Amino acid sequence: MKTYLLIALVLFSFNIPFAHAQVKQIRRDTIQARAWYNKALRLQQKGVYDSSMALLGKAAGLYKKYQLWDKQLDCDNEFSYSLFIMGRYQEALQTATQTLQEGLEKFKGDSTKAIRCYINLGEILRMRGEYKKALQFQEKALQMRRKVLGEGHPNVADSYDLVGNIYSDKGEYDKALELHLKSLKMKRIFFNETNLKIATSYHYLGGIYLFKSEYNRALEYFNKSLQIRLTNLGNTHREVADSYNNLGNIYHLKGQYDKALQCHLKALHIRRTIFGDFHPRVAASYNNIGNVLQVKGEFDKSLEYHQKALYIRRSAYGNTHPDVAESYNYMGIIYQAISEYEKALEYHQMALHIRRSAYGEANGGVADTFNQLGNVYFDKGEYEKALEYYQKALEIRRTIFGETHQGVANSYQTIGKIYNTKGEYDQALEYHQQSLRIRRVVLGENHPNVAFSYNNIGNTYYEKGEYEKALEYHQKALQIRRFSLGETHLRVANSYNDIGNVFSAKGEYDNALKYYQKGLEIRLSALNKTHPDVSESYNKIGMLYQSKGEYGKALEYHQKALQGYLGAFGKTHPSVADAYIQIGNVYLNKREYKKSLQQYQQAIIANLPDFQDSTVAYNPVLKGQTNPFFFAKPLLTSLRSKAKVLEILFNQSHNITDLQLAYQTSCAADSLANKIQQNFEKESDKVAFTSSSVELYQQALPLCLKLFHLTKEQNYLDKAFYFAEQGKASVLKTSLAESKAKMFAGIPDSLLKQDQTIRTQIAQYSQRLAKELTKRKEADSSKIQSYENYLFTAHRQQKSLIKQFEEFYPQYYSLKYQSSIVTPKQLQDKLDKKTVLLEYVLTDSLLQVFIIGHHFFQVESIPLDNLFRRQLTAFREGILLQDQDLYQQVAYQLFKVLMPFNLPKSIKSLLIIPSGELTAFPFEALLSKPARENLRKPSSYLLNKYTISYAYSAWLLYQRLNSEKETTTRNLLAMAPVFVDSINNSKASANTPHSLSSKSSLESSSRAVTNARREFSKITNPPILQVESGRHKASSTNGQESTRSSQIFMEQGIPPLFASEQEVNTIARLFQDKGEVAKVYLHNKASERQIKNEEVSGYNYIHLATHGFVNEKFPELSGLLFSQENVNQEDGSLYTGEIYNLRLKAELVTLSACETGLGKLAYGEGVIGLTRALLYAGAKNVIVSLWKVNDASTADLMKYFYKELLSGKSKTIALQIAKRKLVRQKKYSQPYYWAPFVLIGK
Repeated sequence: MKTYLLIALVLFSFNIPFAHAQVKQIRRDTIQARAWYNKALRLQQKGVYDSSMALLGKAAGLYKKYQLWDKQLDCDNEFSYSLFIMGRYQEALQTATQTLQEGLEKFKGDSTKAIRCYINLGEILRMRGEYKKALQFQEKALQMRRKVLGEGHPNVADSYDLVGNIYSDKGEYDKALELHLKSLKMKRIFFNETNLKIATSYHYLGGIYLFKSEYNRALEYFNKSLQIRLTNLGNTHREVADSYNNLGNIYHLKGQYDKALQCHLKALHIRRTIFGDFHPRVAASYNNIGNVLQVKGEFDKSLEYHQKALYIRRSAYGNTHPDVAESYNYMGIIYQAISEYEKALEYHQMALHIRRSAYGEANGGVADTFNQLGNVYFDKGEYEKALEYYQKALEIRRTIFGETHQGVANSYQTIGKIYNTKGEYDQALEYHQQSLRIRRVVLGENHPNVAFSYNNIGNTYYEKGEYEKALEYHQKALQIRRFSLGETHLRVANSYNDIGNVFSAKGEYDNALKYYQKGLEIRLSALNKTHPDVSESYNKIGMLYQSKGEYGKALEYHQKALQGYLGAFGKTHPSVADAYIQIGNVYLNKREYKKSLQQYQQAIIANLPDFQDSTVAYNPVLKGQTNPFFFAKPLLTSLRSKAKVLEILFNQSHNITDLQLAYQTSCAADSLANKIQQNFEKESDKVAFTSSSVELYQQALPLCLKLFHLTKEQNYLDKAFYFAEQGKASVLKTSLAESKAKMFAGIPDSLLKQDQTIRTQIAQYSQRLAKELTKRKEADSSKIQSYENYLFTAHRQQKSLIKQFEEFYPQYYSLKYQSSIVTPKQLQDKLDKKTVLLEYVLTDSLLQVFIIGHHFFQVESIPLDNLFRRQLTAFREGILLQDQDLYQQVAYQLFKVLMPFNLPKSIKSLLIIPSGELTAFPFEALLSKPARENLRKPSSYLLNKYTISYAYSAWLLYQRLNSEKETTTRNLLAMAPVFVDSINNSKASANTPHSLSSKSSLESSSRAVTNARREFSKITNPPILQVESGRHKASSTNGQESTRSSQIFMEQGIPPLFASEQEVNTIARLFQDKGEVAKVYLHNKASERQIKNEEVSGYNYIHLATHGFVNEKFPELSGLLFSQENVNQEDGSLYTGEIYNLRLKAELVTLSACETGLGKLAYGEGVIGLTRALLYAGAKNVIVSLWKVNDASTADLMKYFYKELLSGKSKTIALQIAKRKLVRQKKYSQPYYWAPFVLIGK
C-alpha cells in the first residue's frame, strides 16, 4: 500500500488532473483484485479450483502491475495451494518455490515478509511425505514468527501446530502431542474456551490420541471441538461436518459401527447442504461410510458408496488425483474381500500409478499401495509375489521413516503373516518379534497394535504346537484389547477365538467352547450373521464338537460356516475350502465315506480357481505350475484326506480303481509338498514341515505295496521305496546339495567368504540366544532382544546373498535343486553280492523294511503291537544298567520283529537306514538266537554275524557309494583335552552350558539293577533320561570309572579323561608306524581354536577324544568340549552351529565321546545333532556314540579299530573286529561297553 501511495503522490505532483485519474484507476484495479481474490477463496472452498486459480492469476497480475508485492505473494501462495489440492504436486512445489524466491528478491532478502511462503512449502512437502524438508520450512516459519511477533503470539501457536502435524505424520506422536499442547496453552492466553482457535487445537489433539489408539481420550477432544464449533458456527458449517467425520472415525476404530455410521451420515448431510452433491468433501463422507459398511460385511453397499466417491473425485479433480487413487484403493480392498482378485489388482495398480506420478516412489501412500497389492497376492496364494510387494513397501517405509516406525512394524507383521501361512514358523517369529519390538518402543506396552503383535506370535506358537507359549501371548493380547478397546470390540472377539483354538488343541474342550461362544456373541452383535468372522466362529465350534465326537452338532455348525463363506466369497476361497474339509472330516468320522469324498473334492476346487471338476476321479495337475492354488497347506490336507478315504473304499469294495485313484491323489499331494518345502528358507522350518509331512508318505507307501501285489508292476514297488525315502533326511539332502552348489557354481571367493562370515555369526548369536533362553526366569530380556535383532538382520543379509547366488550363478540354482531321488535299481548296481541294504519305515502300528541286495529287492510289512516301543526302551535300559536278564528278555524278541526274514548266507554286511526311534538303536546288540542259547554262546550277537553301518537315507548312502575312491594317503589329526588341569576344572562353570548337566550321583548299583529286574509284562517304558540317570554305578566295578559326558561340569568341574591321552598317543603311533603323518594336540593345545583352524581340512582322519553333550530342546547347544583356554573369545565348547561351519575333507571323523550320535529326533528327518553337522561340514563317514561311554573301554576300542583299519581292513570290518575283541574281554564283554559306537557311512 505504501508503494501505491508513493506512485500516486509522484503522479499528482506532475499533473494533477492526470494523477487524479490514475489514482482512481489504481483504486478500482486494487478493489477488483481484492474481489477476485476473495471470490477465488470462496470457489476454492467449494472445490471449483480451475475458476479459483484463474481469478487468483488475474488478481496477482494487477497487484504485480502496481508492485503490491505482499498481495501478489498471497495470490501466488493460494495458487500453488490450489495446484496442490488438485493433486498437481510437482507444479505446486515448483510454483511455491518460485513464489518464495520472488518474495525474497522483492523484499531484499527480508525473509520475514515471506513467512506465508515457507508455511505453504512446508505443507506441500508434508503432504508429499518429504518430512525432513517440510520440517525445515515450518521451523523456519516458526522461528521468523517468534522473531517478528514474539513468543506468545497466536500465529506462533499456529506454527507449533503445523510443526506438530509433521511429527504426527512421521509417527512421533509424543513429540507432536507436546507441540499441540504448547500451542493450546498459548491460545488460551488470548482466547476464551469457546473460541474456534481452541476448537482447532482440540481437533489436533484428538487426532494424535486417535493415532495413539487412545480412543476414549480422542473422543473427549473431538467432542469438545464439536461443541465449540456448534456454539459458534451452528449446525450446518463445514467445520462441524469435520467434527462429525472425526467422531465417525473414532467410533469405527472402537468397533461401534452403528454410531460411526450415524456420525458419518450427519457429516454427509451437512456437506451436501453446504457444497452440493458433487463436492470432494461429500466424496470423503461417502468414502468413510463405505469403509464402515465394508467392515460390517455389507460389501455391495460399501462398493456403491465408494463408487459415488470415485465419481465425484474424478469429476472434480480428473483421473490422476491422489484422492482418486484413494477411492481405487478402497474399491480394491472390497473386491479382494469378495474374492474378485483380478479386479482388486486392477484397482490397486491404478492407485499405484497415480500415487507414483503424484508423489514419486519414496512416499507412504505408494508404500501403502504396495502393501495392498501384497495382500491380494497373499489371498491368491501367490506368496512369493506377495512377499515381493511387502518388501517394496518395507524398503520405502524404512527410507522415509527409519527403522523404528510403526509403518515398518506393519510391514514386518505382513511379512511374518506370509511366513506363518507358508508354514515357516521360525521365520515368521523373527518378523513378528521385530514388529513387536518397534511397536513397544513407539506406541508403548498397552497399544492395540502391540496386542496385534502378541496375537501374531501366539498364533505362530500355536501352529508350532507350543500351546503354553501360545496361550501366554494370546492372554497378553486379550488383556490389552479389553483395556484399550473395550469388552465388545471385534479384536477382543478375535482374541477369544484364538484362545479357544489353543484350549481345543490341548483337549480342554469346555474351556475352548466358552471362549468360542464369547467371540461369537461379540461378532453377532457387531456384524451380519453371514459375515466371514461369524462363519469362522461357527467353523471353530464345529471343529470342537468333532473333537468331542458330537458329529451332529459339528455338522450343523460347519454347514452354517460354509453358507456364510459362500455368501461372502463365492465358491473359490481358502475359507470355503476349510469348511468343506471340516465337513468331510465329520462324514469320515461318521463312516459316510462317499459323502466325505465329495466334500474333500469340493475343498480342492475351492482352493484352485482353475480346477472345477467335481468328479472325484479327477485330480489337479500341480507339478511344474507356479502356485495355482490359494493356501497350500489346506490343499495338501484335502488331497491327503481324499487319498485316505479312497483307500478305505478300496478296502470295502476291493475295486482297484479306488486304489489307483488314491495312489494318483497321493502323488499329487507329494508334488505339492515338494513345492512347499522348496520355498522354505530356514532349516528349522524345513525340518518342521518334513515332520508334519511324514503322515503323507507313511499313508502313500502301503498304497503302492497293495498295487504292486495286485498288479505285479515293478513301478509301484519302486514308488513305495520313493515314498520311504521322502521321509528320510530330505532337509539334510537339500543342505548338502546347497553346500556342493556353492563350491562348484563359479561363485567368487569374496562372496563365499561373505557367506561364511554371515553363517559363522548366525551360529554364534544362535548359541548365545539359546543359552540365555535356558535361564528361563533369570534370562536377561535385553540380551534376548539384542540377539534376536542381530539374528534378524543376519538372516536378511543371508537371504539377500542367496538370492544373488540364484540370480547370477545359474549353476548354483541347478545344483541346489537337482533331484535327490535314488531308485532301488541304482542301489543294486552299487551294492556288492555280500551286502544288503535295510531301509526301515516305522509308524505307530506298522514296520516296513525294504530289503535290497545286488540280485534281489523285497519289502516286509510287520504289524506292531503295544509292546514294541516298550521293548525298545527295555532293550536300552537293560544295556545301560547292565541288567542281563532284562536285556536278554527283549534282545531276541526285537530281532524277530526287526529282521523277520532270512538273508542269504552269503550276506556279510548290513547297511541300515533306520526310522523314528530306531535312529539311536544299536542293531549289533540284537540276539539272533533265544537268550537261553546266548547264555552259553555269545556268538549270537548280531555283531558276530554281520558288519553293520548306518545312513540317514539311501540317497546319501548312494552318493557315498558313487563317490571317488578313498585316497591312499592317510594322515591323522587327534585331539584330547584330557581335563586334568585344575585350572580347566575351575573355569568349567563359566564355559559350559548349565542346562546340559544331569544328575551327578546315582542310586546304588544293587538298587538300580533291582528296579530294572522286573517281569517284562510290567515294563512301563520310562523316558530315556530316567534310564540314563540310573546307569553310571551299575556300569562300573567300583563306582569311580570315568565316563565321557558333560553331566557334572557345574558342581565338580570337568571330569578328567585319563585314558584319552594314552588313547590318542597310541592311535598316533599306529599311523606313524605305517609311515603316515599324525598330529596330536593334548591338554590346553587341544583347543576350540585349533579345531577351527583351516589346516583341519588337510586331514583324512580326525579323532576327537573328549566330552560330548546333547540338548534335545535346543540342538544348537549340543557340542563337544575342548580345553578351556579362553583365547580369542572362544569358550572351549564347539557347538553344533559351529561344526556346520567347519570345512572338512576327512574320510572319517571319530567322536570318541559321549552321546555324540544322539540329538533331537525329528520325524521324517532323523536325529538333529552332531552327526548331521559333521556330514554337512564335509565328513564322509562318522563314528559316534549312542550313550555315555566308559573312558577306559573306549580307549581300547579305538586302539583296536585303528589297528585293523591301518592293516587294510574296511571301516566296517575294522569296527566289527574291535568290538568283538572287547566282547572277548570279560571286563568289557557286555554291550554297554562295545555297542554304543556306530559308523555312519559306508
